[in-house]
Amino acid sequence: MFGNHLKIAFRSLWRNKAFSVINVLGLVLGFTVLIFIAEYIAYEWSANRDHKDLKQIYRLSFLYKDGKSNYYMPPGIGARLATDVSGVKACVRIGDNIGNGVVAVTDASGSKKVFREEKVSFTDDSFFKVFSFPLVSGSGRLNEPQTTAISQSVAQKYFGGVDAVGKVIEVNNQFGQANYTVTGVYQDMAQNSDIKADILLSFKTIESAAFRNSNDWADPNTFDSEYAFIYLLADEHADQAHLADQATQLLHQLKPDTQNDKLGLQPLSELHIAPSFNYPFQTFGSLTLMISFISVAMLVMVIAWVNYINLSTAQALNRAKDVGVRKVLGAARSQLSAQYLIETVVLTVIGLAVALLLVLCLQSTYNGILEKQLSLSIFDQWWIWAGGGAMIVTGTLIAGGYVAWVLSSFDPLVTIRSKALISIGGVSLRRGLVVFQFATSIVFIVATIVLYDQLKYMRTQDLGMNVDQRLVITGPSVINSSQIDHSLAFEADLRQLPFVKQVAASNNVPGQGYNFSAAGITNMQPAPGDDKFSYAMLIVDNDFFSTYDIKIKNGSGFSPAMLEHGWPKTKKVILNEAAVKQLRYKDDASVIGKKIKWRGDFEVVGVVKDYHHLGLHEQIKPMIFLPAVADGFFTLKIDQRDLPARIEQIRRIYQKNFPAEPFNYSFLDEVYDKQYKAEYQLGNIFIAAAGTTVFIACLGLLGLAMFAAKQRTKEIGIRKVLGASVIDLIDLISADLLKMVMIAMVIAWPVAWLIMDKWLQNFAYRIHMQWWMLVAGGALALLIALLTVSFQAMKAATLNPVNTLRNE
Repeated sequence: MFGNHLKIAFRSLWRNKAFSVINVLGLVLGFTVLIFIAEYIAYEWSANRDHKDLKQIYRLSFLYKDGKSNYYMPPGIGARLATDVSGVKACVRIGDNIGNGVVAVTDASGSKKVFREEKVSFTDDSFFKVFSFPLVSGSGRLNEPQTTAISQSVAQKYFGGVDAVGKVIEVNNQFGQANYTVTGVYQDMAQNSDIKADILLSFKTIESAAFRNSNDWADPNTFDSEYAFIYLLADEHADQAHLADQATQLLHQLKPDTQNDKLGLQPLSELHIAPSFNYPFQTFGSLTLMISFISVAMLVMVIAWVNYINLSTAQALNRAKDVGVRKVLGAARSQLSAQYLIETVVLTVIGLAVALLLVLCLQSTYNGILEKQLSLSIFDQWWIWAGGGAMIVTGTLIAGGYVAWVLSSFDPLVTIRSKALISIGGVSLRRGLVVFQFATSIVFIVATIVLYDQLKYMRTQDLGMNVDQRLVITGPSVINSSQIDHSLAFEADLRQLPFVKQVAASNNVPGQGYNFSAAGITNMQPAPGDDKFSYAMLIVDNDFFSTYDIKIKNGSGFSPAMLEHGWPKTKKVILNEAAVKQLRYKDDASVIGKKIKWRGDFEVVGVVKDYHHLGLHEQIKPMIFLPAVADGFFTLKIDQRDLPARIEQIRRIYQKNFPAEPFNYSFLDEVYDKQYKAEYQLGNIFIAAAGTTVFIACLGLLGLAMFAAKQRTKEIGIRKVLGASVIDLIDLISADLLKMVMIAMVIAWPVAWLIMDKWLQNFAYRIHMQWWMLVAGGALALLIALLTVSFQAMKAATLNPVNTLRNE
């Protein structure tokens, strides 16, 4: 019986080729979107979940009285947790990326290779006990000073195929130069891991002041500097709340000024994706984005199945006599239903198979858009099979079941006697489904318009500074006694180049971050709680503001003498306007010459206008600028004509002054734009989703227009004979269908407005929803629908009436 149903299903699909192709194409696009989004969801959801003791690992965080939180902890607290808190099996501290710099390796021939590394962290010996990053070779022990564990890719880069364990690497960073012995090589950390390091250095090294290069803030036993992530491995039966209470008591004991603060424990399994929308802890991924993507996938699939329902029920008249004959010959309704369900399953299987091939062809393009390594390997995870399979089976049964119910419900006597007497139910439902399809499409189109208008706004908004034509060169990491002289000589050489208009040195640049954040800064007569406010600190030279076109509102910039002595000694600072307000000074002019408290008294010599150092996602932070002969980054304002040759000139000058350093550069506008990477990726996804939904909806509209034209062929012929014009006939066929699109437009507008207005609230600086965005989205959908329907209507309207009426 099944074989017979299957044979008839293929015959029926072959007989109605046009409608079969439309249905299959819609399902192919729907399944393609579903698979791509499933890859992304699986990638995000699997982050950090490969650790053996996942359920027992927690990240420590500050929970302040005002509801804010901080995940950078004083490392000294971590050193006491494992011994002073019951239920803690191990504790690991990670000084994330504070060891970044230049690594030199001497090969067997005696030649030295130099590499700049951006993922170098300090950590404890317990790292591989708490986390399950697999070791390829060695023990990975970090219980001695000047020991290191490196990733497999780094080991290959440094030593080729030779076992790296026991080898020595020379690390040059802010703590000076030190040789580290490799104790272990571990597998590269997954791309979606929130704990990322290519090189792990032993915290034991910088316990000695001799290896800290006067960076006493980095003492692993300090309770003052907050720069380390702290993770706990708890006992299997330990209670999370009880552990947090014990940790808080230890904090109050070690830091009496934190009596109003608490420590919280965030499960590692929740570090990337929050379990709810009101989750109190910071996450590295976005639950909102995941839910949005899941919604997109479901909507696209629903639209594809809606096409199948609409076209199949619209064709019911063509199959009515077949149903009647079968019923007269004794076919039960269940048998007829089974036949049409099998047709649905066949279409679904064909659509899924073609979609898998399309995914394989487009995988690299998709990965390039998201900048992630995704693949069909996601189907190794049972929950993807369960969730995706349940969705496909449910949709297939609902769509196929409804069609089977409609087609198997005809009265056999009526169907055999005359098709014209049949009244097919579900016309209102079909119209409603078309409205749903286009309403969804219009929402996606409007969302895309709003998203790109917000991106345009962020890119064209006055930043309060200028990032165009600014070339940023990474400064030296090899620290020696003559480093300042080399840095000043490098700047002097750059100023001699005719195409270099200005040069500035700083220890960080816009779009990348600050040097550090600090609290405990107040005016000379502080109010209670003033010392809790945080300030972003940036170390710069006297040319920083002019090079970036940042306006000095009051006072002056730094003098060469201030740079020479440096901020710890000269005790001079510059504030931005936001810092002046937070320090509760009356106005920008009155603060000049005043002093602020922070590790002594610092005099304010200038106030600069607020500028967007880190994009427009959040409010401008209160900033304090510190003077120094900085050399972390050199920013050049240059004429960009003949750029390759000019960069080569700069490279030669760099290598002359810093011969042991690799030359790295970037353009600041590109660095700054990377902050909006997530929005660009989301925009690309919405363009794809909008295009797919519109295309699928138009396929359905085309199918309905084809069916309407076929059903009214003789009517069209009679009207032409009676003098109807082509325009009249096009209007006859397309009017009802286009009315449905206009109804969809009215429904979609308020939905799109509410969704996108809420999304825009994520930005501190944003556009506002405008009426033209809704009109543009609706008009575009209407235009596409009009072109789709008009094509088929024109074809029907231009048929020769002699051919259509010859059988009457």
